[in-house]
Amino acid sequence: METMYFVLGMLSIAGAAFVATTVWGMVKITKLLKAIKQQEEWIMNNDRNMYENIHRMREEFDRRSDDFARERDKRTEELQREIDKRTEDLHRDINDDIKNVTSYVDSRIDKVSATLKEKKQLLKD
Repeated sequence: METMYFVLGMLSIAGAAFVATTVWGMVKITKLLKAIKQQEEWIMNNDRNMYENIHRMREEFDRRSDDFARERDKRTEELQREIDKRTEDLHRDINDDIKNVTSYVDSRIDKVSATLKEKKQLLKD
């Protein structure tokens, strides 16, 4: 009879550990998903602000006089190349951040999955 109580006690501890690990994993995943959503919103806001700034800059250049048209065109092309370069750099950095967050979430999920498999194996043994 005492053996049965001992086994039930061990199973309840293992069950509690399993539940705690699962809850912890879900909380971490929820936080990471929230962080991803915030980054996506930040990206969208920055893109919108960037394009609004580009639009304002183009309007400012268009208001300049025709005497400086040639110089303006030259500067506009250089500015556009610089903006394009910076935009590409920003998109690359943002994509890298998203990949890193996704990789981190995947690794956390894999770790929780491995932990759960170990706990399951311990329960089977």
